[in-house]
Formats: sequence, C-alpha cells, structure tokens
Amino acid sequence: MTDPTKLYDITARHILTTIARARSGGLPPDLAGLRDVLATEFGMAPPATSVSPGDLARQALLVLAEDPATRHAIEAMALEDPPLTRQTFDTGTTIAIGAAAYFALTTEIDIQRVKGQWSIKLKKKAADSATVRALVQKLLGYLP
Repeated sequence: MTDPTKLYDITARHILTTIARARSGGLPPDLAGLRDVLATEFGMAPPATSVSPGDLARQALLVLAEDPATRHAIEAMALEDPPLTRQTFDTGTTIAIGAAAYFALTTEIDIQRVKGQWSIKLKKKAADSATVRALVQKLLGYLP
C-alpha cells in the first residue's frame, strides 16, 4: 500500500482535491467558524504553528484510506501521478485544500451548517479514532 504520509505535498494535494471533487455533493463556500466548533467538540486547542497544505492533505488521505475502495483509488493515483516538485502558493488551492479536508472529515463526522450555525454529530463509525483526531488537529492549525 502507498503510504499517504510519504507523498510529496503537491501529489497529496492533487489526490485529495480530486477525490473531494468527485465524491462531494458540494462543499461549503466558506469554513468560517468551523475551527472553533471543532476545537470545542474535540477538546483541542489549535496548534501553536500553522499547518501546511501538504500536511493537511496527507492526514486527510489517511482518514479517507480507512475505506478500502478509497484506499485503492489513492494508491492508483499515487502510482500514476509522477512526483511534482514545483510548488507555488495559490489562494484558490489553499481554500480548496481546506474544503477537501473538510470533505474527508465528513466521511467520519456529520458536519452541517444551517443559517450560519455549525453542528457536529458523530457518525456510528469510531469518529474519535486517532487518524480523525489528527485530522481535526491539523485542520485547526490550517483554518484561519
């Protein structure tokens, strides 16, 4: 199995956004306020340092890889996508990675936003698993 933690930043970001675009029914236009709700729900403080888009993408892929079908898709894309080393900062990509990580998190947690208010409900799967908690921690360090 391809280990998502070993992927280059740009490859991890590409795979994550590809999966999120293909499988999500529509990501929220903004994630404002989600950071505070996640911090409260999981009893975590945002990390002292910010999280890079590559680190966030790799952790989100670890969560998604818990599903065997998705793990297979990640492996296939990792093998066919040559490692790219040129990286540029793109605000659109930065927002897309946050939204894609949000998508990965919603595979384990029911997150809804109604009239500007976020609500979080744990799904029947073990939503407090170590990989999900690590994704929440990284998302806290990534969201503004």
